[in-house]
Amino acid sequence: MFTFIANNSAFFMFVLFLSLFLYFKRKNLVISGSFPFLYMMMYKTSIGLDKMKKWSKSHSNVFLYLSYLSIFIGIVGMIAMFFFMFWQLGFIIDNHITSGGGLVLPLKTESGLEGAVPIIYVPFWYWIIALFVLVIVHEFAHGVIAERFNVKIKSSGFAFLGILAPILPAAFVEPDEKQLSKKPRWQQIAVFGAGSTSNFIFGAIFLLISLFVAAPFLSTTMQVDSITFSQVMNESDLKNYGVESGELLSVNNITNKEEIMVFLQTLDVNEQLNLTLNQSGIVNTYEISTFENPQIKDKAMIGISGIKQKTSNAPGYEWLGNFPLEFHTLLFYIWFLNIAIGMMNLLPIWITDGGQIAKSILTKYFKEKIALNVYNFISFLSLIIIIFTIWPFLLF
Repeated sequence: MFTFIANNSAFFMFVLFLSLFLYFKRKNLVISGSFPFLYMMMYKTSIGLDKMKKWSKSHSNVFLYLSYLSIFIGIVGMIAMFFFMFWQLGFIIDNHITSGGGLVLPLKTESGLEGAVPIIYVPFWYWIIALFVLVIVHEFAHGVIAERFNVKIKSSGFAFLGILAPILPAAFVEPDEKQLSKKPRWQQIAVFGAGSTSNFIFGAIFLLISLFVAAPFLSTTMQVDSITFSQVMNESDLKNYGVESGELLSVNNITNKEEIMVFLQTLDVNEQLNLTLNQSGIVNTYEISTFENPQIKDKAMIGISGIKQKTSNAPGYEWLGNFPLEFHTLLFYIWFLNIAIGMMNLLPIWITDGGQIAKSILTKYFKEKIALNVYNFISFLSLIIIIFTIWPFLLF
């Protein structure tokens, strides 16, 4: 446990800071859920309210067009995500996948915690900056579109999902529910869909910056010096040679490390390879065959994992240090998490914008009681599928 805390000291310091801040500001908190085991704390402020109102008036036509796009993305995205969950569940079952997704957190879980709570690890500073960008973009879009249709935003602020201590920070805007409920249904859907739509737009912008600015900058200023791996899968031919870890020196006489990484992404199943490895100062060449990835059909593997690349500055760029790599990595997490969270938020579940869109559509075409029953059924079914996606071993 001490090692686990030490490996994640930045995150635990962050949680401690949040806990102290919320304790001293407890009079301003609204708590919902089952405190202290699974709850949401909301710290209400007026941050950004003037900006939302001002922007909605000064760029009225821009946000009207954005609202149309939000309706399209909200409805189509919600339906697409609903059916995608079924496809994903079928893929998991067909390929007998036993490890699924998880919470995106800056937690290294070598201690085995991931068995109970699956974690997708993101280094702390990348996580906090990317999270800050995506939640501000998401909630500000909700607020501006609401104000565009003269729905007052009563408050904005920070929210914290907690299990004992506040763990996952978020943001929120609080529209006047009575005003919103009286608006035409298409305007309601526009408000609900605005958050994910803005995440997709900003995700695409940061992806383009990553591809056409950061990637060329990185390839010019940095070079890969070595490629090491720490684990070998049982299916790999390297197991027959007793190889457990090492440094990858060449593949089929390709010695340039960037070219090796590109080549490894283009392998065919049962392709013959010559790998030259450095194992504790001893250099050997091994003849192996690739095999099919058990999780992705027709995708070939050589069966090594725990891959790390050691980089250094290219000649003449030593003064930049590790900045190019950090800049490229930060952009990756910003665009990836914007798109990923935008998609997740369109799932038709009670607490998501996708759920609110589904509810709005159902109550338009069905009597209220029937609509709510269908809405609850869809939300419950979606939640069950998500559980099996996170813990797919429950299916087998």
